[in-house]
Amino acid sequence: YQRFAEGDRSEDNPMTSPRVILREFFGPRANVANVDEEFLLDEVLRTRTGDDFNPGDSVASPNWPGVAPGTRGLFNAISPQYYNATAFAGLIRKPPVTWVRGGQDQVISDTSMFDLGNLGKLGAVPGWPGEDVLPPQPMDAQTRAVLDAYRAGGGVAEELVLPDAGHGMPVEVPGQVAAAITARLVR
Repeated sequence: YQRFAEGDRSEDNPMTSPRVILREFFGPRANVANVDEEFLLDEVLRTRTGDDFNPGDSVASPNWPGVAPGTRGLFNAISPQYYNATAFAGLIRKPPVTWVRGGQDQVISDTSMFDLGNLGKLGAVPGWPGEDVLPPQPMDAQTRAVLDAYRAGGGVAEELVLPDAGHGMPVEVPGQVAAAITARLVR
């Protein structure tokens, strides 16, 4: 997050380069030639960082990796400590839901490259205590389980996979995203 805060536009050290992370995980990927990458990077670098913003604060933990969610900031707002996605299935009024996801998404996936459990299992983060203590989070399977419960409670939900897209679908395959949304709005 330091490189974001500093407005770093370089590709130096690709593992932490905002430009490379945007391009490979959140942005245009193969569609880079058709996108104003500088504009996207300008917008990404406007991200406010720190305890009150992105990623948020943390507290010490005796459990691996030594920190736990704090009480402030973006990532803490979506932590299971504060947010229970399974409650969605219990909505009384159930609008139809279409989950549009990229088939090559490395951010939200059953093997996310942003999940410490998965990164530990791969050996990228040392000291991982093992699957019995901190298993990788199967994000796609977890989302499907919530949608299955939603359907079981009378809701209508579908999953639409755009096979050639990753996490940045609107900039990777904008025509496919627009077609998927339009098809569902014009039913």
